[in-house]
Amino acid sequence: MRSNSDHDLLEKLKGMPDMKMSGEKKHEIVSAIRQTNVSKSGRTASLRGFATIGKGLALCCVLAVTVWLGASLLANQQQSTLPDTVSPIAPGSPTASPGPGPNNSVTTQPIPHSEELLSQIRSDAEKGKVLSLPFLLEKTMLEEVEKEWGKPEKTYEANGLIYSAYRKHKVVFGYNKGMQIVDIRNRDSRLMQVSMSAVEKSWGKPARISEFGNLIIYTYDVTSSYQVKLIFKGTEKLDLDLALVEYQLYYPQGNKNLMLYANNVEILQSVRDLAKNGQTFGSQYRVEKDVFDDAEKQLGKPDVVSFVNGITYNTYRDLNLVFAFNKGMQIVDIRSYDQRLQAITLAEVRETLGEPASKTTTGGQTIYTYKVTPDYELKFIFSGIMTDDPNTIFIDHVNIYYPRGTFNNMAG
Repeated sequence: MRSNSDHDLLEKLKGMPDMKMSGEKKHEIVSAIRQTNVSKSGRTASLRGFATIGKGLALCCVLAVTVWLGASLLANQQQSTLPDTVSPIAPGSPTASPGPGPNNSVTTQPIPHSEELLSQIRSDAEKGKVLSLPFLLEKTMLEEVEKEWGKPEKTYEANGLIYSAYRKHKVVFGYNKGMQIVDIRNRDSRLMQVSMSAVEKSWGKPARISEFGNLIIYTYDVTSSYQVKLIFKGTEKLDLDLALVEYQLYYPQGNKNLMLYANNVEILQSVRDLAKNGQTFGSQYRVEKDVFDDAEKQLGKPDVVSFVNGITYNTYRDLNLVFAFNKGMQIVDIRSYDQRLQAITLAEVRETLGEPASKTTTGGQTIYTYKVTPDYELKFIFSGIMTDDPNTIFIDHVNIYYPRGTFNNMAG
């Protein structure tokens, strides 16, 4: 006859969650517990004690097995409700997409993150907005920016504008004499995900492509008033897909100082007059007369340094200027990439300055050279797709060039 303790133990086992264990199986477990042969009257109290410990350990094992089996059963039941396969998470997708299954077929792929970003950039630009910024081009005054963000870390002048740099936000604002924001430059870290090929696929080829300071610049007219300039890092190579590092939203009309220059004709006349003095638009320094050491003390270290035929070229990206000097540090070439010049067409140059002394085409650029003095040459370099319509071809940059300074250097 079973002992009361055995009976109680069996009843407890029967009362546990149903694990598809028959009553007979449970009884066998209890029988195993009883293998201590406690029914023999000759056993000592110490043996009965060990038997009791054995029962306790066995019971713990049974309880552990029961919990484990119950968890396994629950997990299996939940798993059976999931699709057979799950595809990997695609870049830019917040969740995984179900893979093909008996009742689930995949017909579309998630939009790549770069496409979404480019779409947002263009959509925002058409409204005068820049990624994640609360400030509108043309509509915002500088004091509104300073009220929200405080004073900038750096200010400088270039392109006829004053620039305020907020490095913490990776943003630079350019404003005119009326304090109106007309140029916004953004270096959002997300831009690095966008390649040049992705831009061309989404936006098409730009009408204007230029190179400055080891950067490739694509210019798009997103509205009749606003331009977007996409800036890619490095020098283009056939086997290298360049990454977007910065983009610029620009309002050209806001950069016209009618008090200073009534129109582009007056700008071109100023360029010609400056060239006769060895200067170029946007720079106070002169070829032949000035040495680069003096310029560097005022301008600081350049962003890019390169060497061609014994001449050193120093590029200042923020100022849109390049200075070239010979071994004696004499400045022999100054190049201006001022944005006001880049709004002037080939037709306007011809109408204002007449036909050049020479025309050359190299590296996809057309160069008009005017002899402004016996010693100085004024060069206009045009970028973009060369067509029969000179009204669609724009200035890329302008050079004031002192040839004798390079000849003497090469001879030495």
